[in-house]
Amino acid sequence: MFRWWNRLPILYKVLSGNAVVILIGAIGGTYLTQQLLEVSGIELALFFATAGIVLSLVINYFILRSALRSIDRLERTVERIDRGDTAVRADAAEMDDPQFRHFAQSLNTMLGRLAAHTRMIEANRAQLRRLSGQVLSAQEDERKRIARELHDDTSGALARVLLNIEMCEELVPDGWRELREKMRGTRILAEQTLENVRKMIFGLRPTLLDDLGLAAAVRWYAKSNLEPLGIQVQFEASNDLGRASATLETAMFRIAQEAITNVLRHAEARHVNIQLVRTLTHLALIVQDDGCGFDARAAAHEAVTDQRWGLFGVRERVALLGGTFDIESSVGKGTALKVELPIEKA
Repeated sequence: MFRWWNRLPILYKVLSGNAVVILIGAIGGTYLTQQLLEVSGIELALFFATAGIVLSLVINYFILRSALRSIDRLERTVERIDRGDTAVRADAAEMDDPQFRHFAQSLNTMLGRLAAHTRMIEANRAQLRRLSGQVLSAQEDERKRIARELHDDTSGALARVLLNIEMCEELVPDGWRELREKMRGTRILAEQTLENVRKMIFGLRPTLLDDLGLAAAVRWYAKSNLEPLGIQVQFEASNDLGRASATLETAMFRIAQEAITNVLRHAEARHVNIQLVRTLTHLALIVQDDGCGFDARAAAHEAVTDQRWGLFGVRERVALLGGTFDIESSVGKGTALKVELPIEKA
């Protein structure tokens, strides 16, 4: 019966309601004026003004309450969207006002497109994570290959060269001091080169990581790189650290390697505290220094915009294994990095 009324826009409903008020006031006022001629003009005017205002308020109240129910429904929908419920949709069929019904349909269309774009972004992100995992795996395989070749070929060749130099040095007569000095300098250079190659091999794929585990590898890397520069290293590891999967230990060592490299390059620290802690479900790494610190929020943005891939690479490696990454730093107050990786997902 009142479908035609519900289909009217809110503007026409308000205009119609006020027209009814004016019509009732005109007809009723004329009739009452004829019936109440004995009443004074002031009293009659006050009566009509009061009655008109009350009637107008009552009619407009019911009209607006009926018309604005659609706004209430839309408001509840928007509140749910604001709370993160992107699956909610506005019920356009319940909207009395055609303009709000069209708005609800447009909102649903926008939400549908947003959901489609979100699914596409998540799919692309998942694909990117898979590609990142493949890249990291290929990178580790390439590191192993190069480290093996350096160990078997380059390191072995340098060791033989060093042995030959020592043998030749012994054959040089005592009176040939200049030649002895040159042979000695060559031997020292060969020893230094061999030591540098061994460090390079360890950086590519530390044998300690495979043979003795994560704690030994991180301790050796930290002390051999930081202490020669006068940086004091305090290393702590849980007694029950044990061994974990190769994937987990490699990832955690690479993260520790990046953290130690950042201390060397940027921190200007005097003390570094490194902790490895194992719980029932997680393996945690904590690296703290007393260096100059930095603005952590700005660094997170610059990692991408300025191609500073150190922290970005750590975040990607942690995300790939389903772990958590947190870094706290401020200028002049040092830096604390904490990483937790789930043992069961490694």
